[in-house]
Amino acid sequence: MKIAHIFHSYYPVLGGMERVVQRLAEEQARMGHEVHVITSTFRMQRGLGEEAVNGFRIHRVKVVCFHYPDLAYPVDRLKQVLREMDVVHVHSQNSLFNIIVAKRAKRIGKPLVIDFLALDYLNSHTNPLIRFLGGYYQVRIQREAVKLVDEAITLTKRDYRILKEKYGVESKIVSHGIDEEYLTKPKDDRVFREKYGVSSGNVVAYVGRAHPSKGLDTLIEAASFAVHEVDDFLVVIAGGISKPYKEKLSRLTKKLGIECEVKLLGYISEDEKISLLDSSKAFVFPSRHFGETYPLVVDEAYARGIPIVATKVGVLPYRVEHLETGILVPPNDPSSLAKAMVTLLKDEGLLASMRKGLQSVKGSLLTWRQVCARLDNIYEDVLLVD
Repeated sequence: MKIAHIFHSYYPVLGGMERVVQRLAEEQARMGHEVHVITSTFRMQRGLGEEAVNGFRIHRVKVVCFHYPDLAYPVDRLKQVLREMDVVHVHSQNSLFNIIVAKRAKRIGKPLVIDFLALDYLNSHTNPLIRFLGGYYQVRIQREAVKLVDEAITLTKRDYRILKEKYGVESKIVSHGIDEEYLTKPKDDRVFREKYGVSSGNVVAYVGRAHPSKGLDTLIEAASFAVHEVDDFLVVIAGGISKPYKEKLSRLTKKLGIECEVKLLGYISEDEKISLLDSSKAFVFPSRHFGETYPLVVDEAYARGIPIVATKVGVLPYRVEHLETGILVPPNDPSSLAKAMVTLLKDEGLLASMRKGLQSVKGSLLTWRQVCARLDNIYEDVLLVD
């Protein structure tokens, strides 16, 4: 089968959806499909063109971009590559780039599978101007996607319900996957502890893109409260981070007098990441981004038996069961975040109960191979209808 994945940005741009598209393309190529990724030159320093990586091809097309990546407009018509595809899989209805490419594919008769993510999330944005203008844009582009789609996919019950009730579209719920080693690798905290000299018994971790929207300043402020309540306490923040933002967070730790209680590591390897989770008593996701769609690291933490402290934004309330698989707190609230971390670290009974509950959650998680098998069925269904 010839499959095209559409998303407005791709590696070396780092982000959750970029990683999803990469994992799907790699796995589908291993399964014998001919896979193409159509993306833009957004944030790319090198020129246009095609490249072959890990068994699939990447097509980077020139765009006119209106500051936000979701508003990138593709200049290339893409007819040649689209004509060769059996099915076109669009990742997110919120991207202008995605919808324009989808329209061009539809005009030449290609079946469209669209992932509907974070529907109507801008209606909850704290900025009234973004809430008004962004909400208007989002409704318009969602309606366009509904007109185009042949088979809809949602990731959560929230988006399934909105898509059905508001737009009358039935969807198949297919979550994202995780690498199999998260489910099969024996627990081992030594890799992380020995490399980074960590001996603390009460480690909480954040792993992911380090960006102001992720609320890491709130996490550091919360840590300044928690250190007075919990002995041997340490926050570890790992993931891609720009030098200016790392310096800003470092200055905040110094201002609060907790330089020794916060480690800013930047990027770490996958083995180190798994070992960091194994070293941690809790994973903290303090995001203030109302468009959180499906953070992969939530499932990765669950796979290692780690409960999560998360903010009530985006789909996180649908991914974290309060007091069962974690604790939910308001965004931008260091005091509540600190209280939740302290509760998990000091209440051994609650922590043990959550870890026990996570065993059933672990059994429901999908590997990328399993996700791709489900997608194969969806692709075949849409081709039969077509």
